[in-house]
Amino acid sequence: MSKFNIHAGHCPDGKGASGAVGLIKESTQARNVKNLVIQYLKGMGHTVYDCTCDDKETQAGCLKKILKKCNAHQVDLDVSIHFNSGAGDKKGNGSTTGTEVLIKHDNAKTKANAILKKIVALGFKNRGIKKRTDLYFLNVAKSPALLIECCFVDDKDDVNLYTVASIAKAITEGITGKTIPVYMITSSDGLNMRKTADPEGDIVATIPTGSKVGIIKTKKVEKYTWAYVYRSGKYGWINLYYCKKI
Repeated sequence: MSKFNIHAGHCPDGKGASGAVGLIKESTQARNVKNLVIQYLKGMGHTVYDCTCDDKETQAGCLKKILKKCNAHQVDLDVSIHFNSGAGDKKGNGSTTGTEVLIKHDNAKTKANAILKKIVALGFKNRGIKKRTDLYFLNVAKSPALLIECCFVDDKDDVNLYTVASIAKAITEGITGKTIPVYMITSSDGLNMRKTADPEGDIVATIPTGSKVGIIKTKKVEKYTWAYVYRSGKYGWINLYYCKKI
């Protein structure tokens, strides 16, 4: 198994240097994606360090705290998750502005290409792999490092296509080369997502019939297999008896 540093770029919303704001907020969405990527990687058995800075800081202060955390670990890959801005297309023109992955050294190029390919397959324009020598994160990170610009916060077409689940799945599959299993809810009344893998566990949410969910991890409970999943900002367990693998 591998070791990874994963972090969301910038400070939290409202706390100093909190990133781009448009139809969605970079800081919030980067954290949502980061959290799910970490869940997927840990579910696969990898060691993951969350190097996000959650303090109120200047841009320089935030970056220094992130890199201090990153460089405390020797890992296979350092991943920084960001969202881009500058499209200025808040009404939508029928075309996405797209995604790109930034690197400084070729030791991260293979992973960068794999991640980019997965995100582009969702329908985002391919802005390519770009070599950057002016970014503090890429310059200071001791391990192979890459920075993902998932999509543009100020492009309506990007925002309409974007979901936390799809981007996190694409990034994880690009990093690992492994496919995350996806199941469709087949129960006619939808399926309750529960706090624990227990038919009497507290209900976190109800997932509608026909919905698709990526599987973070599974657990056998008596004769049933339960899966830990993400849905609309929430995590919980579902009984796969009422689902179909797709």
